[in-house]
Amino acid sequence: MRKTFITGLLLLGSSLSSATLIAGDVTIYTGFQNPGKLTVDNIVRDTKLGAVVGGRISGGKVIGFEQTLAYSPNFLQSGNRAFNTQSNLVLGIPTGLITPYGTVGAGLITTSSSSVFNFSDFGTKFTINYGGGIKFNHLIGPVGLRFDARGYTIPKVFNQTLNFVEGTIGIMLSW
Repeated sequence: MRKTFITGLLLLGSSLSSATLIAGDVTIYTGFQNPGKLTVDNIVRDTKLGAVVGGRISGGKVIGFEQTLAYSPNFLQSGNRAFNTQSNLVLGIPTGLITPYGTVGAGLITTSSSSVFNFSDFGTKFTINYGGGIKFNHLIGPVGLRFDARGYTIPKVFNQTLNFVEGTIGIMLSW
């Protein structure tokens, strides 16, 4: 038992010292949110756009983890705010300056409004998200750009499933 524990610690320590696993980035971003599923048509067309600002911290180059915190001042309609936090698995293909990636994860979203009778205020709900994007690494030293498109699914919002699309652009600091 003790040998297994020590061997496990050594394997964990050696894997964490790998440059591929230690590599990471921090992104501050802004973008839009649009009700509907993630399709090219929903990204291109403007129906009910809402703004979003947030930050992401990622670790790993090929297989990684990402944590997102975001705020939407007009979520789905004016006067309805949303705070969003997501934890994601990220699969990337590092090719030097450009890293395309796909992501899937889960988290929580909470809404609030200034009106008592606002039916878009559904409280705190579980969310699932999926999507991908492109990272332009080290354009000026450690600074790069990141473009991202994600679809979000929120089950059981007034006995229905709420879907929305988020497209973002961000400034990224990589190490």
